Amino acid sequence: MKMLAELKERVSLTVYKHATVARRNTTSRHIRNNAFWSCLLILTLISSSSLVNAQSFNKGGRTALQFLKIGIGARQAAMGEANIAAVEDINSVFWDPAGLTGVSGAQASFDFTPWIAGMNYFAGAAGFKVNEVGVFAVDYASLSYGNIPEALVSVSSGSNDTRTGNTFTGGDALIGLAYSHDFTDQLSIGIAAKYLKETLFTYSASTLAFDVGTVYDVGYKGIHVAMSAQNFAGAVKFMANSNNQAGYELPLIFRIGLSFGFIGSSENAFIDLGKLNSLIISADAVHTNDYTERLDIGGEYVFDDFLSLRAGYRFNYTEGNLSLGVGVKGAVSGLNIQVDYAYTRYTYLESPNRLSVLLNF
Repeated sequence: MKMLAELKERVSLTVYKHATVARRNTTSRHIRNNAFWSCLLILTLISSSSLVNAQSFNKGGRTALQFLKIGIGARQAAMGEANIAAVEDINSVFWDPAGLTGVSGAQASFDFTPWIAGMNYFAGAAGFKVNEVGVFAVDYASLSYGNIPEALVSVSSGSNDTRTGNTFTGGDALIGLAYSHDFTDQLSIGIAAKYLKETLFTYSASTLAFDVGTVYDVGYKGIHVAMSAQNFAGAVKFMANSNNQAGYELPLIFRIGLSFGFIGSSENAFIDLGKLNSLIISADAVHTNDYTERLDIGGEYVFDDFLSLRAGYRFNYTEGNLSLGVGVKGAVSGLNIQVDYAYTRYTYLESPNRLSVLLNF
């Protein structure tokens, strides 16, 4: 009888422990789900408010610092800029800071693009992961206008410009800090702050702007959902002491992205072809305060974690709809290097070629 009583007590204790663990797991799932849907609701409300305010007027040509809309990273550009749910590396700092949680150890990237009309675009970022704390990153980008011929315009007629033989220059630049953290095994949230400056001849404008984003891993077939909101800031003026000049808003950008594994291993893709081949499909819905809604779609095929082939298409853009790209990975003296190239087709302007280098330490 004593042995039977002890057995009953052990069984009761085991059942109690399992029930306690089950309740904790259920509570944890509820917390994760509530956090995700709360973030989704907040960003949706912000986006909806911006959409309503933007529908009553023509939005073109009303924002400054247009260089903020130039996509950074050859990998991202080759995928038609549909990347916030698909790409989680150091270049996420320029798109969705939550994607920085994909950085393990330390990473650095450098991006160079001979831009249209003789302009040059350069960007770089570096970041590192602190275990259990999150990922910290710094980023920099600049657009140089090159030499612009100087001309004098008649104030009375507004025409009959006269070339002086001199030139002037201008450009844009940003420098920023970002932080991201895995709040659960599935939900990542990131924030970023950046100082922006635009210069033209003797005039300049500067401001501080903020980004926020999330990435949610559904946990099924590599499905990820991501959202980002960029360039929260006040109006900027090129003549700060002028009472007559109206301020210019920054290009406020909202993105909602979705990606999934089409080909790959069974746990990460819908079609199981093993780990040697993988294909990710992604799409981003884009809303800005100075243009109508757009859609970006893209894909990335990877063979043996060495060779990547990418393609993308952007809908409702005047230029730069189709994009293609390639990337290779390798190790040199223990340093893992990824080199990416992207081509974006332009019809009326020069088609830009992008080159990026990603270093994993």
